[in-house]
Amino acid sequence: MMRNYFILLTLLLVVPWHSAVAVQQDYCAQGDDTAVLFLIDRTSTFDEQDKKIFADGVNVIFKKLDAGDRLIIHTLTEDFSESKKIFDACRPGCREQGMMSGLFSQCRASVAKSDERKFMRNILTSIKPMISKQEDYPNSEIIETISFMAQEYERHQPARLIIFSDMIEHSRLARFGQLKESRIPALLDKLDDLGLIRSMQGVEVDVFGFGRDHSTKRQGLKPEKKRNIERFWQAYFKRADVATFHLGRNLNF
Repeated sequence: MMRNYFILLTLLLVVPWHSAVAVQQDYCAQGDDTAVLFLIDRTSTFDEQDKKIFADGVNVIFKKLDAGDRLIIHTLTEDFSESKKIFDACRPGCREQGMMSGLFSQCRASVAKSDERKFMRNILTSIKPMISKQEDYPNSEIIETISFMAQEYERHQPARLIIFSDMIEHSRLARFGQLKESRIPALLDKLDDLGLIRSMQGVEVDVFGFGRDHSTKRQGLKPEKKRNIERFWQAYFKRADVATFHLGRNLNF
């Protein structure tokens, strides 16, 4: 027992403890390469109800992130090529278990705790303009943005795609204000032919903010329109081979 104590003491003296703490910690290395892609629709005007739903959803996302998980946030606008990356970082934290792993790790829990608070502040700073500064777009290009993001981050293999949007496409491809159930299969075939339904095998997709129209009054969707939009996105993500798909007003996972 005494011999083990001296071995540990010797190791402590040999390991460059202070220099390890001084180096900025790589929290992405603490995780298992899990990435979460979050798209925020900027083509709708937020009212107080939208703001609460959005804020509650962001809180859910933050709580579900484990140490080392990467969160990437992009805007969704009238043109997929105009999508802006507003946040990209891994959640601070140390995953090592046990005395020996903690002894040799360069990740320090006290530093990670402070960095975690900075991480949350940075998220809030990034998304605050999404609520406080409204943007007005005549179109909403959701389909092409999703396809583009799936291609853009294919190398990261996101485990989850989260979208805050009313999911009402209004673009060159489709206008969901006039979406008919009978036309959905033909539209999906067209998107397939254009290469706009990319494989997202294994990805869990969660959409919140759905159920209200695109107008400034943000009225509830009429039953037929709501059903047709739901059926389109269910079929779209089924073709994309996602693991799960949830579409609703609030974010629940």
